[in-house]
Amino acid sequence: MTQSRKRHPVRLMLAAVAMTGIFASAHAGPTLYERLGGRDAVGRIVDELIETSRVDPVSAHLFVKVNHKRLKQKIAEQICALAGGPVPFEGDDMKTTHAGLGITEEDFYRLVEHLVAILDRSGVGTREKNELLGLLAPLKRDVVTK
Repeated sequence: MTQSRKRHPVRLMLAAVAMTGIFASAHAGPTLYERLGGRDAVGRIVDELIETSRVDPVSAHLFVKVNHKRLKQKIAEQICALAGGPVPFEGDDMKTTHAGLGITEEDFYRLVEHLVAILDRSGVGTREKNELLGLLAPLKRDVVTK
C-alpha cells in the first residue's frame, strides 16, 4: 500500500471530526483536559509525539533545527489550553510559527498518524481522541505552508 493510501483514512477521520463540530465545550462534566489526564498526561503524549516524529524518516526533516524542549513545552501548552485546562498558551500564532518551514500535507498527516497511535497506546478513549483531533484539525490551514 502506498504512503498516500495509508494516510487517506487519517484525512477522512480528521474531516469527519471537524465536520461534526465536536468540541470540549459541547459536553457537560469534566473538561477534555481533565479526561485526558491533565498536564502530566498531555506532557507524556507530546513528548512521545515529538520523539517519534523526529526519528521517523518521513517527518525527521521537520525537527533538525528545532529546540525540542521548547517545542514540547509549547505544544503541550497549546493542547492544554485548547482542551480547557488552566495552562494558557503563550506562543506565537500558528501561521507565524510555521511560515517558511515548507510543511506539506503529507508532513501534517504523518504527525496526526503518530498522534493517533500514541493516543491509542495511551488508552485515550474515542470520544476524547475525536475531541482533541477536532480542536487540532483547524490548525492545518496555518501549519501547512507548501
